[in-house]
Amino acid sequence: MRARDKVPEGTPDPIVAKVSQDLEAILLTDDTDFDSFVAKRQDGQKKRFRKLSRIRLGCKHSQTVNRLNDTISLIEFEYDLAQGRPDKRIIIDIKPTLIRLMR
Repeated sequence: MRARDKVPEGTPDPIVAKVSQDLEAILLTDDTDFDSFVAKRQDGQKKRFRKLSRIRLGCKHSQTVNRLNDTISLIEFEYDLAQGRPDKRIIIDIKPTLIRLMR
């Protein structure tokens, strides 16, 4: 599902994050503003999004599809693993030569 199917384009990031969390969706974004919403430490605004999963794409748009195809099995593995933890979120950064998983 695409965010624009649920919220209008230009919707403030906190509302997009809330809708994603409420739908138990994984937010796939290239917007670094969402990093502050999903940090593992629980302070301030971050408490509002304790269940928000996020995958951030830090590569050129032309590389995005190939990079996702290269990492989809790892993403699926991490998702399955997270389902057995109390904190079921997945937080992943995908860059041209780096994949970072935050647990």
